[in-house]
Amino acid sequence: MNSLNFTLFGLYLLVTVALGMWVGRRKKSDAKDYFLAGEGLPWYAIGGSIIAANISTEHFIGMVGVAYGVGFVVAQWEWGNVITFSALIWIFLPFYIRGGLYTMPEFLERRYNSHCRYLFAVCCLVLWIVAQMAVVMLAGAKAMRGMFDVNETVTIVTLAVLAGSYTIYGGLKSVAWTDFMQFVVMMIGGLVVTVVGLDKVGGLGALMHDLPAKFKITFPANDPEFPWFGMWTAFLSIGIWYNCTNQFIVQRCLGARSEWDARMGVVFAGYMKIVLPLLVVIPGIVAFRLYPSLPDKDLAFPTLVRELLPVGLSGIVMAGLASGMLSHISSVLNSCSTVFTMDLYKPFLGKGKDDEQLVHVGRVSGFVILLIATALAIWFTHQQLSIFMLIQNIGAWVAAPIAAVFLMGVFWRRATAAAATFVLWFGFPFTWFVEAVLFKQIGWLIQYDNFLNRTFVVWISCMALMVIVSLFTRAPSAEQIAGIIWSPKMAALPEAERRIYGGVRNLFFWWALFVGLMGALYAYLFWFQFFGPAKGL
Repeated sequence: MNSLNFTLFGLYLLVTVALGMWVGRRKKSDAKDYFLAGEGLPWYAIGGSIIAANISTEHFIGMVGVAYGVGFVVAQWEWGNVITFSALIWIFLPFYIRGGLYTMPEFLERRYNSHCRYLFAVCCLVLWIVAQMAVVMLAGAKAMRGMFDVNETVTIVTLAVLAGSYTIYGGLKSVAWTDFMQFVVMMIGGLVVTVVGLDKVGGLGALMHDLPAKFKITFPANDPEFPWFGMWTAFLSIGIWYNCTNQFIVQRCLGARSEWDARMGVVFAGYMKIVLPLLVVIPGIVAFRLYPSLPDKDLAFPTLVRELLPVGLSGIVMAGLASGMLSHISSVLNSCSTVFTMDLYKPFLGKGKDDEQLVHVGRVSGFVILLIATALAIWFTHQQLSIFMLIQNIGAWVAAPIAAVFLMGVFWRRATAAAATFVLWFGFPFTWFVEAVLFKQIGWLIQYDNFLNRTFVVWISCMALMVIVSLFTRAPSAEQIAGIIWSPKMAALPEAERRIYGGVRNLFFWWALFVGLMGALYAYLFWFQFFGPAKGL
């Protein structure tokens, strides 16, 4: 690494920490201010923060690596959000915001019982610490080793110290505003690699002409990694779980200054999802075109940076990668401390505690969680792991039962607490059974053995069990489900906000345009595969 790259990178890290500390300053310790940013976040900060929290080196390294191997089909992990973002905007957010929630487990207690809340909270913490912190730190370490030959342990510890400093100090307000800055830097850094790479191969049109098979959008049902049925049903389980029930995605919406800001923030994030394949998919295909014999596909992005970018631009890309890592780690860390404090500490040990004590517990728990994740990440550096698919497989273990419980909870008034409790406990061993037995030993199913297909089987089973157990157990009272069951009128903004946010700020208009653009892109790629240059490949 040369001195210019070091200087640019060091300055960026200093600005990030300084911004986090500055926006997180406060005169008093207030739980709503610490955990929900004082409910003062505007739509653009929410949307940018959602993208920054979602995108990390698992994408710049893992997803680019998958694109290197299989092509554009992996873009569905971004474009498929059109359905789940729409569900978040029109179905879930009205309940969350009007209910004054701090956490997603809290919603389960209001709809079902406290047992569901505590079980979900524990599952979230375990999943986030392992898959969303430790593995992301590992991905960052691999990236820095591949591009700049920085020791993995040094990278992991540095990430932990930097992200932990402003996150533990400032809470969600620090996280959201540093996320927004990191979102901008990350987009610039990713686009630099894409633009330089496309210029090297003659442009996007030339790339699609030279490698039409890499731009297929759907694969056969028995494909080992991206079966069409599993990909097109993933939104029912993995998508709903990740985007609609996931604390570190939804929490910045709970901190919005208005319901319109919360929902418009998700719309803004949706537009950014349209663009993201330019950052995390196209570079993988470019790398395959230029370097088709890489020993490890996860080296695709580091190779592009090392081989194509001049001095100075490498520093910008390095800052963009750091943005993804820091924003993701800080977002998950903040959500972990929020869930631990509000869903586990407060109900058992914190009854009657004032806000100052809750904020103190949030900071201490955040520090301990960060230590655990850092230790796990260092241990992972000694294992052979495929970053992106590892994270997706871990998520698939919890997605189906959680999605089923939330969906039935908002759509069916007869869903009972007993059914939700049973499904949450049943889902995890049943997932093991489906993975280790059903798709391994049932002859005709073996060819469809893929975590996406398996997750659909678990999801449909959990939905059926929710119905069956609910019909044989006591129905919830009208008081318990009042204001929770969805109806079309719930989708509308509150009347006071409808009067303010009309015309060019109309929520429905911008959402419909987002859906239309996504539909047009899908239509073009289906034409390209079945009637255009990729026909028959």
